[in-house]
Amino acid sequence: METERAKDYEVVEFRPEYQDQIIDLISKALRDQKVIPDDTESIDDEDLRNIPQIYSGRSQFWVAIEDSKVIGTIAVRDMGESIAKLKRMFVSSEYHGTGIGQSLLSQALTFARQKGFKEVTLNTHPLMKRAHNFYEKNGFQKTREDKDGVSYKMYL
Repeated sequence: METERAKDYEVVEFRPEYQDQIIDLISKALRDQKVIPDDTESIDDEDLRNIPQIYSGRSQFWVAIEDSKVIGTIAVRDMGESIAKLKRMFVSSEYHGTGIGQSLLSQALTFARQKGFKEVTLNTHPLMKRAHNFYEKNGFQKTREDKDGVSYKMYL
């Protein structure tokens, strides 16, 4: 069942005041998908602790915000050689089916095209079936699937 469409959200570039909410949102999503144990309070990820440094230049990190609350995330990371990596695509479970994920993905793909990337890749966890369906629906082609992960690619 789809939830009611989010009314007043916007997709904005990362700002430091969102960092803790980003980590909380991603931690909860990973717990909900059984990717990390239920008793894991928060992921400790160097990537998320250094967003301004890692996602600069031809890389970018965005958040979907509703009433000052982070409800979604996505990032594009420059991997060199005209390849961008889609990272940190998460939407709070109560907003699944509202179009927020589509807005985030559109933002990221538009950015990648504007920066001259020719290919977008991504990796996801094997348990994240909803994400697999979303990426395939949006034109990503599966390039690898095994116990360690699922990889996708899209040519721009």
